[in-house]
Amino acid sequence: MKRGLIGVFLALIATSAIADAHLPRPVAQKAGQMGITVTGPLEVVFDWSEDRCERYNIPDLPARAFRDDAGQVNLLISHTTTYRMTGADFDALAVDCRPVMTSRYDSDPANFAQNEWLAAVYAVDGGQVFGLVHNEHQGNTLVSAACPSADYFKCWYNTITAAQSVDGGAEFAPVQPTHRVAGIEKPYVPDAGVFGAFSPSNIIARDGYYYAFFKLQTYPLGFQHVCLMRTDDLGDPTAWRFWDRLGFDGVFVDPYRSDDARALSTSVCPAVAIDQIAEMYEGVSWNTALQKYVLIGTSSDPANDPNIFGFYAAFSDDLVTWTRRMPVIEARLPWRTDDPNVPVYLYPTLIDHDSPSRNFETTGATAYLYFTRLNNGQAGLDRDLVRFPVAFLAAD
Repeated sequence: MKRGLIGVFLALIATSAIADAHLPRPVAQKAGQMGITVTGPLEVVFDWSEDRCERYNIPDLPARAFRDDAGQVNLLISHTTTYRMTGADFDALAVDCRPVMTSRYDSDPANFAQNEWLAAVYAVDGGQVFGLVHNEHQGNTLVSAACPSADYFKCWYNTITAAQSVDGGAEFAPVQPTHRVAGIEKPYVPDAGVFGAFSPSNIIARDGYYYAFFKLQTYPLGFQHVCLMRTDDLGDPTAWRFWDRLGFDGVFVDPYRSDDARALSTSVCPAVAIDQIAEMYEGVSWNTALQKYVLIGTSSDPANDPNIFGFYAAFSDDLVTWTRRMPVIEARLPWRTDDPNVPVYLYPTLIDHDSPSRNFETTGATAYLYFTRLNNGQAGLDRDLVRFPVAFLAAD
């Protein structure tokens, strides 16, 4: 039986209401407190259905940007093959379908070179751009003997490695002779995952050092926390040191190339401000309006009622001590639904289009909150890069 016009109209309203229920929602900021507030509508930066170069050209990590020597903006769309968007500014970006980095798919976990995402970049003069890579050893993609369960999560072993471009970011290659930056003290163990060092934040410079956050998952207990590391030489992967509660003296020891039990036992970085930031690591900047570091990440907070799931912010004077995280965006996270027909959201980071830093490591009074919209759930490839304009609120 055909519905009348009123029935069709009511159905459209119901459909719209259901769709709106899945949209990310700005969270009202508390009066008088430092915070971040959304100031405009959601904007699409990269639409997978229209802009992709190939099926797996997806924004699968937080967006990273830099200006090359010619002043062009480069915005990474990172997956196992990483592409970039380029343009004179952020409103004139177009996808370049020449990959800037491709995975090597090396099946030996000791080589730290299987599925490689270009996760962070830092450009300097002379066409050099240094990179940190999220490297997944996916034992489930190899012959069954490599990981009998063939389960993606159980077979997953992660490390952070180094890459470098000498042509302004057009192409990245692993740093040689060694490219391992960070990991855990254990070698790969089939069917024991997930464990390792994951998804470095953007790189931020301070007082002659370069800093980055990342997430660690320990073996065999699977504890997750955020670590902080720094280096004074981006060209040397072995120069990175982690914060060990006393200073930046922690050394990442390669379990495949060292049998020093004591060195290996002390090579696991401790948590940074776990009560305050939980597992937030995705993006960090120095905010010139607040004179504070700002950390943005995915989180919730059971101490709040209601407990909001989505994107949170925290503030710091020194990158180690942080305020308690506060919600900025309420968003449906992949692990909060099994419905592939509703969008979910991940990978927040802040980028100030007017930052004087060529690596966008500063934010001012306003910026954009970039994140990924997964249109068909975590397993789907239809993923868009989107953004909200935001403003920073100072405390009274």
